[in-house]
Amino acid sequence: MRRRIIMAIGAAAGLGLALTGCAEGGTPGATPSGSPAGSGSASAGGPVASCVVGSWRSTALTADAASRRNNVSAQLTGGAGIGVRIAQNGATNIDFSSMEPVNFSAKVAGADVRGKFTYAGTASGQISTGAAPAGTSATPAPSGSWAPVGDLNWEATRLTLDLTQPVQARPFDNTPIGRYVGSETGNAVDIDPFFDQGTYTCSGDTLTITPDKEADIPWTLKRT
Repeated sequence: MRRRIIMAIGAAAGLGLALTGCAEGGTPGATPSGSPAGSGSASAGGPVASCVVGSWRSTALTADAASRRNNVSAQLTGGAGIGVRIAQNGATNIDFSSMEPVNFSAKVAGADVRGKFTYAGTASGQISTGAAPAGTSATPAPSGSWAPVGDLNWEATRLTLDLTQPVQARPFDNTPIGRYVGSETGNAVDIDPFFDQGTYTCSGDTLTITPDKEADIPWTLKRT
């Protein structure tokens, strides 16, 4: 699901390889962070494009992603059923209770890693929209910039991750995101579905959020 998810796969893969004796990992940090660091700009929130306002549900994704810095590439499928509600002021609430698993098949430093993960609970934050960035090709559908504003609230978000290759393991079992993104992973993992900076495109009852980052992947939402 985007650069953060690729990093998450890399972290889980490292654990899986260590369990099979194929790799050696460092000692995890003793103190996990209490909650993920907020991300976004310091600008104030405000009205967002009218076409993004409302209740949405994610469709199943099919995407390739890669992180050169972490030497990871992955194919991801699934992830339908996430509820997203966006207010006129940009306040955004996410409900993972009906999320289908995301299946991944990854290459981590040349090793095959497979598994699936799901989120549970809820998350919230603020987004802002604006005019399409300079150099963006014009489209017939409303489109523009998409950015998080201020801190994001992941305190009620949990992660379950199952590895099936190179070893069967569940390194994270309904684990609070705050523990996952803390010092135990070198503070490298920061999972934030739907809150990456990028662009949005509205087309009828479909909203597509396309992050800017190299390994991030787009989310497609259908109005409910």
